[in-house]
Amino acid sequence: MHLAYLAVGGSVCLSIALIEAWLIVAHFSSEDGPVAKLIPGGKDLLRSHIDYLMMAQFLFVFYGLFRFMSLTPPWWVIVTICFGSFFNPFAFLVRAVKPAYLKAPPILFKAMLTVSCIATTVGYGATAWMLASAAVSGP
Repeated sequence: MHLAYLAVGGSVCLSIALIEAWLIVAHFSSEDGPVAKLIPGGKDLLRSHIDYLMMAQFLFVFYGLFRFMSLTPPWWVIVTICFGSFFNPFAFLVRAVKPAYLKAPPILFKAMLTVSCIATTVGYGATAWMLASAAVSGP
């Protein structure tokens, strides 16, 4: 799988974070406005925004490190990182729109969150150790 997907994934996450930034401004500028009614969970919206920013940063950094170190990660690493980077923050966004999910989340939401967390952990963990191993091995 092509390494460029990490950069594309980072761009998607950053674009979502930018849109969320405007939603946050609209939400907190008028607590009875249309955005606050559409997205009642302002704190989870903020969490999603921060998480998307972090995921974008990680994707861009890993893309750059893989290129700099001339490493090609296996396809499953790219898939798990991109999948987890999108869906982990998405869970916060869903909770912002549906605050009831905090107390009684549907089974599909729990399943999506579980798969996403596992994918993120496996993908980012494998990436960290691949890069560490390459760094220790030297050129």
